[in-house]
Amino acid sequence: MVIGEKLNAERRRQHSHGDRGNDNKVLYLAVRARCCGILLLNLIAAGCTVGPDYHPPVVATPKHWAATLPQSAGANTANLAHWWLGFKDGKLNSLIERALQGNLDVQMANARLGASRAQSAASSSGLWPHINASAGYQRERLSPNALKGILGGAVQGGSSSSGLLSSLGPIGTPFNLFQAGFDSSWELDLFGGIKRQQEAAQANAEASEESLRDIKITLTAEVARNYLELVGLRRRLEIARQRLENQQKTLSLADHSYQEGFVGALDVKRASSEQESVAAAIPEIEAQINNHRHSLALLLGLQPGALERELAAPTAGIPAPPTLPVGAPLDLLRRRPDIRKAERTVAAANASVGAAVAELFPKITLTSSVGLQSQSLGDFASLSSGFYGFGPRLSLPLFQAGRLLANIEFQEAGTTEALKAYEKTVLSAFREVEDDLSTLNGEFRRQQSLLAAEKSARQSSEAAFAIYQEGETELQTVLDSNRSWYGLQEQLLQSELAWATGHIALYKALGGGWDSNSQF
Repeated sequence: MVIGEKLNAERRRQHSHGDRGNDNKVLYLAVRARCCGILLLNLIAAGCTVGPDYHPPVVATPKHWAATLPQSAGANTANLAHWWLGFKDGKLNSLIERALQGNLDVQMANARLGASRAQSAASSSGLWPHINASAGYQRERLSPNALKGILGGAVQGGSSSSGLLSSLGPIGTPFNLFQAGFDSSWELDLFGGIKRQQEAAQANAEASEESLRDIKITLTAEVARNYLELVGLRRRLEIARQRLENQQKTLSLADHSYQEGFVGALDVKRASSEQESVAAAIPEIEAQINNHRHSLALLLGLQPGALERELAAPTAGIPAPPTLPVGAPLDLLRRRPDIRKAERTVAAANASVGAAVAELFPKITLTSSVGLQSQSLGDFASLSSGFYGFGPRLSLPLFQAGRLLANIEFQEAGTTEALKAYEKTVLSAFREVEDDLSTLNGEFRRQQSLLAAEKSARQSSEAAFAIYQEGETELQTVLDSNRSWYGLQEQLLQSELAWATGHIALYKALGGGWDSNSQF
């Protein structure tokens, strides 16, 4: 009774004030709406991003390398980004360019990169409202038993509900229902869970990009190594054929001396046996040449025999590798893709911890719907068929049986593992460079000794053959000297190949092919 009297008094007051009361009411409603809007914006602005903020890992880095790169006389120079150009070999340049375009591992890595970027884009959609449109038709029949109580109460109360129910016809009569409209939902990222998921997806996409770079660097090194080994095998085949030709001359001389009675039949047999032994090595070398051509074809994404004609012509010799400044150990952290990939993996794992922590906090979702609904198509488009609804929804995890906390521990353990993997990758990179520098220094000294030994062996072989022609030495001396000379030629060839491929390994260890404009 008191409430009714107060309402009547308020009506009389507004009526006495006339339009001024209506204006005050409108002003009151406007101020109230503005305050609600400001409150909502402050709530969103006050939202924080939970979880640990990411800081790039720091590892101990030596200031200088323990070894230095030996400089060979007359070596070319090249930048690290395109180190293979320093070999001055047109075929090698062509093979690498085609490999970067046709290699199947590169194409698979490109596909993985595209998938990672798409996943990153999909994670960003969580920051925006989701709007859906729907339309449908339904033939319905209401249950008479379910409506007994509702209909009975409506008739007894004499409310307008009885008119609504009677418009449906007799109870249990089927009717049509047409509906079309829009519905939307927007989860407010108050605690940064969606943002952390976006950070993790972006870091994973960047890790995929570094993986692609790593594959390209490995590919260029593999193409160059296989090509130089093919050149070395061709040079080895030439040495074997020269040795066979020289042995044929020795056999002919032994046979002639035997016919003249200067030597026994044993010398002829020894010379013949040595010739067959040298000839038996040639088919093995030819098979290795074919295998290397097949390997190069696979690296280019071609059929095994696709490069047989192109790489059939012999090459003069193993090209001298280019030299370049090794740089400081700290440069590896920005040059090597595997290190950069490991760092991005740490960033992704760190962001996943934040996303897991955000699951502990409440979630607020704004939902709304608007559309048309009617029993007949005739009045479907009229205003009376419209409906709408909107409002916030709050969800708070109360009991999850330890699942959320266990997930946080799981993500933290993954971050620790990623960090240790990063540290191991860095240490392995330092070791690779140090090993390659040490190998090159040892190979440089070995090559100098082999050059002097090969020169002496060649002079000894020539002298032994000349003396044997005069009949003043045994055939075994000639065979031994020839064997020593050609053995040293092969060792020198292997040293030249090791010197060149050692440089390739160093370029790869230094991150050869890196882009100076690319940063973390």
